Amino acid sequence: QQEEADRADIKIVSPEVSVFSIGWLAIEVTLDRFAARTSQIQHIEPLRDLVRGTFGLLRHTPVRQMGLNRQAQYRSPSEDAWHQLGHRLAPKEPWAGLLEKPGMRRVQMQGQRPDTYKGRITVAVEPSLKLKPFGAYIEVNDHYENDEETKGNECDRMMDILVTSWQTSLDRSLRIMQTLMKTP
Repeated sequence: QQEEADRADIKIVSPEVSVFSIGWLAIEVTLDRFAARTSQIQHIEPLRDLVRGTFGLLRHTPVRQMGLNRQAQYRSPSEDAWHQLGHRLAPKEPWAGLLEKPGMRRVQMQGQRPDTYKGRITVAVEPSLKLKPFGAYIEVNDHYENDEETKGNECDRMMDILVTSWQTSLDRSLRIMQTLMKTP
């Protein structure tokens, strides 16, 4: 464990902000936000366990909201398929006479949660900056708001949601992404 600590890529450490990464894991902590992420699919479950364990130790932390976020890059099978995605999500007709050669830069949609939790689901689609020339970047934010009214139990409630909703959230995000990328 000391060896891992020695290999940590520490960006910032201060009383207000800490940003560092250790191999597969990136952590960002501010006075009012904790973010843990990985770009390696095989570490998704350990990521969940790390967050759960961290807030198990910090169980008196007032956690008011939580986002289970998933991002993915997709390469379109062709230039035509890439343009069709933009045409489906951002029709060009309303822009006729207003812009020359309009093209989608970013589309963001928000919907109600399909379960009993408070919160929302937000999906954003934009051209990929990594997969050029014909890639798409999709981001799904599965946002939960705490409905625990008993002071001191907020963290426990959010960790319960994390554990019970984790797989459902991952599956829903993947379904959204795959559905958007299907060519008609």
